[in-house]
Amino acid sequence: MSQHQDQPNTGETSDNLGGPAFASDAPSGVFAPSARHRQLRVLLEHSPDAIAIVDKDGLVSEWNPAAEALFGIPRPAAVGASVWTAFTPPYSEHFNTAWEQLLAGEASQRFDLQWSTGGGPKLKLGVIVAPIRSNSILVGAVMILRNLSASDTIHVPPLRHEAATRVSDGTPASTERELDEPTGLQGRRWLQWYLSTPPATGMGRGIAVFDFDGFDQMNVTYGSDAADDVVNEFAMMLTSLDTPGTFAHLRGNVFAFVVDAMDPVGALNTFVSAVTAALEKPFAIGDDEMWLVPSIGLATTALVAGGDLLAAARDALQSAREVGGSVAVYYETSMEASATSSFKLASDLHHAIEQDEFRLHYQPIMEFATNEITGAEALVRWERPGYGLLAPGFFVDAAERTGQIIPLGTWVIRTACANASRLGDHSGGPRTMSINVSARQLRDPGLVATLREAMLESKCAPSTIVIEVTESILLHDLNSVAESLEAIKALDVGLDLDDFGTGYSSLQYLRNLPIDRLKVDQGFVAGLGVSSADTAIVASTIALAHALGLKAIAEGVETNEQLAVLREMGCDFAQGYLLSQPADIDTFTAWLDAYVPSALLPSALLPSAVESIAAIVKERTDTADRRDTKADRRDTKADRRDTAANERERIADLRDVAATGREQAEDDRERTSRASGEPSDQS
Repeated sequence: MSQHQDQPNTGETSDNLGGPAFASDAPSGVFAPSARHRQLRVLLEHSPDAIAIVDKDGLVSEWNPAAEALFGIPRPAAVGASVWTAFTPPYSEHFNTAWEQLLAGEASQRFDLQWSTGGGPKLKLGVIVAPIRSNSILVGAVMILRNLSASDTIHVPPLRHEAATRVSDGTPASTERELDEPTGLQGRRWLQWYLSTPPATGMGRGIAVFDFDGFDQMNVTYGSDAADDVVNEFAMMLTSLDTPGTFAHLRGNVFAFVVDAMDPVGALNTFVSAVTAALEKPFAIGDDEMWLVPSIGLATTALVAGGDLLAAARDALQSAREVGGSVAVYYETSMEASATSSFKLASDLHHAIEQDEFRLHYQPIMEFATNEITGAEALVRWERPGYGLLAPGFFVDAAERTGQIIPLGTWVIRTACANASRLGDHSGGPRTMSINVSARQLRDPGLVATLREAMLESKCAPSTIVIEVTESILLHDLNSVAESLEAIKALDVGLDLDDFGTGYSSLQYLRNLPIDRLKVDQGFVAGLGVSSADTAIVASTIALAHALGLKAIAEGVETNEQLAVLREMGCDFAQGYLLSQPADIDTFTAWLDAYVPSALLPSALLPSAVESIAAIVKERTDTADRRDTKADRRDTKADRRDTAANERERIADLRDVAATGREQAEDDRERTSRASGEPSDQS
């Protein structure tokens, strides 16, 4: 699991696989178009399992190459036809029984078949029929047929795509496989990489980070699907603009525009004019029309003077939001003073490393074969003063951009290795410790030496360490990535490929990289039993891993239903909140003491770490609140003292004025007395 993805699943659950529409009486949006389409196509194409996706009437919506080979029915003939055409007697009896059980509300069905095709040798097939439900109503199913025969296997279809081409400077070519889903724009990691490279000599760089108002309210009022449609339409509008730079989708409704030019300010102004003019037309959302109001933050290399360009643009965006309305704001150094500014975040990160403010939390990894906890993943947290315990999503990007990921990563490696030795001595403790390494760390020539020294210092065996890299590393120079991974593998540590399935380029290279395990992205696991695309993607990924001699880990497992389906699919390991949230080393060790391996989960977990963690977090929060309350009281007392002092000064000023008045009156009387020849009061 990547450091920024250990939160509960929030993956999409809608999909459409092409071919005939699913049942018209299915709830709206259950099978709407989603970002899964192209991932599904690629993974199904290479899956050694025969996979068919059907609607509630048994009509085929998807039919992969392995199904073509097994049944002898080409995809064009299968799609739109009844799946029972392929499941002829005597096989149809098994499928009829499984279908009736699904209709009755039962979970996924699994059975074995002796299968023969056209007089050829018989195959032993393991069959899984996984339901797709909406509001407990069966709206379709994914049928997976896996060859269990030792002597004959379903052939893994060849990799049909050529490797992505590279431009002369080693950067990834802009191929469709490398783009953000579903907008079709470049993604956040691409932008991160691009900003890490300097502009050409004589050129300046400009960046705009922008969004549009009311996105959260749009989600509430119209639903997430409609809001996502607006985001996608907005992205399409951006691609139609006549601008000199490149657009990227960062998250939600937040986008970026980056340009290298001799006059970056002029290029940014051209962009602002173009996007403002384009937004004069409304966007359709549901049956309504909506005018999008943008907020735009702008920064250039000249304004930032060697600093973090993206952080500057984000701070400018925050200022634009505060102003409100359709407004673009250029970065100013005064913006750095804000406690929430990205510049302050980068500065605080530097001090956090020096002040030992980082913590490691650990999440267990369970092996399906034994239900034992065989591994743990180390996940970094930042105990930022005044903010509490922050997950990686709040700071890892800033650490990457500023280069602070190198010293932070070194601390993580050393601490994780030390605790790997501690947990290894624990009865029933995990045998492996997984450590996340970013793309920038992977390019660090000192990474291998850091790993070697950390293992020597902690006296932990290399076999207990697993290095995790995300699939996005394959968007960088493959030759360099392969060399780095080979050097790491030479230390005899394990290698996991994380977030698998979120891109496509990895399929071309998996056979040539020294990877041991694939981690199925939690977004797909969240859709098991809800999204036919996600269910098929998970099954295909597990089958592909096994066909390549790799193991499969499903991350983000949160329900017993997900665990049951994964077990039936032959997944090797599970990780997620169903087992435990990430916990500090002491809480995690106590959790290990309480864990009882069992096929029944989560009843096997004698007390969960959740309560312990919640208590720790609450205590820290209460302590911070008490400190804040004391500080507020001190401030209140100081304010009262200042008010009292001001009041005393005011009274003194009034007395001075009164005294001056009396003196003036005395002087007036004296002058009057002298003028009339009368003696004064003082004579």
